Amino acid sequence: MYIRRKNRSQSNMAFVKLLAAAVLMALAVAAGAFSTRGGKCDTPDIDLDGEVDKLLEKLPKAHPLGIRQGFSSVFAGLEIGDVTVTGMNKIERSGPVVPYCKNGSSIVQADLINPAAVQFTMPWKTCGGQKGNIHLSADLSRFTLDLSVANEESSGKYLSMGDDFSPVPVMTYNVNFVVEGLGRPGNIASGVLSKLFPSVFLEVWMQAFFWSLRGVLDSALQQNNEVF
Repeated sequence: MYIRRKNRSQSNMAFVKLLAAAVLMALAVAAGAFSTRGGKCDTPDIDLDGEVDKLLEKLPKAHPLGIRQGFSSVFAGLEIGDVTVTGMNKIERSGPVVPYCKNGSSIVQADLINPAAVQFTMPWKTCGGQKGNIHLSADLSRFTLDLSVANEESSGKYLSMGDDFSPVPVMTYNVNFVVEGLGRPGNIASGVLSKLFPSVFLEVWMQAFFWSLRGVLDSALQQNNEVF
């Protein structure tokens, strides 16, 4: 009985130590992410939530992925067209933004959500006359975005992507791959492929989504850089 209680006590102690270590790691990461390394910085006393929302409102409803080239042959008898991304204008802010300092620079971190709105579409056609579209979307995706906040007396206050702009994916749920134009068999086949190779379509989605996001954000900031 004593041995059993001792083993149970040791197991509980190990579990508590594990939790304590996890808490310490979380605190260390949080402190590192939101510390004022490189000195203090002056964050403008403005409505950062509202200004990030204004920036998101500038994102386009539709945007080409890359340079428009028209249809091109990929296999004998099969051609694909330009890829278009739609729904970027539906990206939403989730919760309040977090201002912090990094190396003396003022940064604002925003938690953003794509509520099943963003979709990539690519047309296809065959020499036999068949045609349709390929669609790639996700039921839900969430990511964080860090934007630089500059405070310049002469030209105003500006948001920018900064030199080390890199969105951080948090969660992507259920990437869907659909081939239209082949009838019911094509819909079934594309659905099966989505389930059999989820990691492949997830990787394609992530690369296309964040590449497009960088492009539309850059365009939105250039349209009207003074968002405050």
